Amino acid sequence: MVCEEDAWRAAFVIAEQYGPEGVAFAARMAESFEMGGKSEEHAAWVSILTKVETLTTDANFILAN
Repeated sequence: MVCEEDAWRAAFVIAEQYGPEGVAFAARMAESFEMGGKSEEHAAWVSILTKVETLTTDANFILAN
């Protein structure tokens, strides 16, 4: 399982690169692992997905674009 620190790092990179569209990217990744029967990887991407959502919707968080 991915540690929380690594999940936050991945989420930050995705949010920085894709902005709000990063939520859809992470959702597609989670779905692909779910469809592939990879439950641990699916859980990791769901965690990353929620973090990307937080980063891209939090009014206090500013992404440098």
